[in-house]
Order: sequence, then C-alpha cells, then structure tokens
Amino acid sequence: MIKFINKHFFKIAGLSLSLAIILSFTSLFSWRIMDEAFIFFPEDDQIYFREGNTALELLSKKDNDEYLLEWSFSSETNEPAFLRSDMSLLFENGTFVKARKQSLKDQLFIEEVGTADGEDSGRYDVVTFHHAEVHYPDDMMKSKHTWSQDQLYVIDSPLSPLHSFKKASTDEERQSKQILDSIMDQQLTYQLDGLLEEFNIDLDEYYYFTLLDFPDFIHYPLPGLTQKETFSIIGQLWEGFYRYYILGINTFTEETYSPKGNSLPNVLLHKEAQHLLLLYETKDGKRQQLFQLIK
Repeated sequence: MIKFINKHFFKIAGLSLSLAIILSFTSLFSWRIMDEAFIFFPEDDQIYFREGNTALELLSKKDNDEYLLEWSFSSETNEPAFLRSDMSLLFENGTFVKARKQSLKDQLFIEEVGTADGEDSGRYDVVTFHHAEVHYPDDMMKSKHTWSQDQLYVIDSPLSPLHSFKKASTDEERQSKQILDSIMDQQLTYQLDGLLEEFNIDLDEYYYFTLLDFPDFIHYPLPGLTQKETFSIIGQLWEGFYRYYILGINTFTEETYSPKGNSLPNVLLHKEAQHLLLLYETKDGKRQQLFQLIK
C-alpha cells in the first residue's frame, strides 16, 4: 500500500537542478552492455502474464550462526515472447543483498531456483520484475510486465530451534516480527530523513512508497494516474533503476561500485504527477538520487 507521510522538511530546490545532480530516465542510456538493459516499450495488449511467482523458504542450517535459504521465481505468458527476462531482488532487514536474473528467447515460461546464505535472525523480502519483450513486423516493439514478491522471517535464537514463518501465528512469532519490523522501519526512516535533507525535498509534496510496494500497482494505479499511465511510468522507472541501482553506477559520477548494501529504494511521486524521485543510500553512505519526468 502507498504510505502517506506528513512531515515538514526543506522545500525542493526546483526542477532546474543541473544534470550533475539529477538524471532523467529515458530509453537512450548508453549501456555498458546492451544485453544488461531492460528497455521499456509501449504496452502490448495482446500478451499477458498467466502467472508470476516468487518464493523464499528456509532450507537448512549450515552451522551455529548460518543457514541456507531457497529463493525461486517463475512466470508464464499466454504466448511466447521474443525475450522473457525476470529479475529478482533480495533484501535483508531493508538492505540489498543480491539480484538474480533469468532471460530466455521465444519462450512463454521462465523459472529460476537457487539459494542464498543467511545469518542470525532477520526479515527477508524478495521482489521480482517479470518482463516480456514482443517484436512485430516493421520494427514495432512492445512489452508487458508484472510483479511478484515474498517475505520470510527467520528466527535464530539460542533459546529456541532455528525456524521461519511468513505469517506470525504464536505470541513468540508476533513479538519477533514486531522487533524485526521496528528495527527495519527505524533504519529506513533515518535513511530517508537524511536523503530528504541532503536533496532539500519537502515530503508533503509527494506520495511516498518503496520498491516493496511496486507489486501493488498491478491491481491499482498510482495516485492521480490511470492504470495504463502507471504501467508506462513504472516501466520507464525500471530502466534507470536497473542501470544505476542494480548494476551499481553512481548517479553523480557514473563510477561503478558494488550495489550490495544499498538501502531499500524510496520512490516519491509528486502530488501533481509532474515527476518521480528515486532515492537511496549506498553501503558507504553515499546518497543517490534519480529524477524521472512524467510527460
């Protein structure tokens, strides 16, 4: 769900900030390797996703402090697409751990199963972007995408056996969930406050949500926009998000870095639907900002 936050911060310094501070999302990025790109094309009304799934499960214990998670995702379209690409992102306690991608040509079904290491108690969130690129005669290209996600709480305590849950069903699990959620929320709030102050942004002028809210927009549109406009805006947002956040490119210097440890991305939609802002922080505390103009 979209979160409405009423806090007073500094006024945004206007849309005339230089490109050294704000970068616009377009499909004209000079990608390092074109195969790495997710390129948005107009929505295809002939193709749709029959399903999109993401799952995270506790697999086994490795030693006293470490355990193994099974991480899987899959999707299926109603007909084969020229290119099917699914990208799944794993977060631990609101921090980016890693991403996995599966791409196939001329397929309608795509699936990936793998593992991830875990340590100590934690909240794990996985969100997957399922994408289909369709080619037609006369160089006409269209696309379709959908989202899926999963969440898992792992409790690793010397007072009880290692176990996990998705929905808390006991008092112990409810207490553990509350503690882990609270720690994560405090961290994200602290990071967001720093980002807003750094870039002189007044949050009252925006609708606020995070990457974990993206799957909700399969079912309803962004505020003040239609479902078709929402599809286009999020598809274009993903282009810049993939290039800078997932591949690890500094938004100001264009230098590459390891994206592991990035904070959970914050997305701010201007209440007059003029633009989107994507804000996050790298592991070493470098604050990042991307700007997307809504035409």
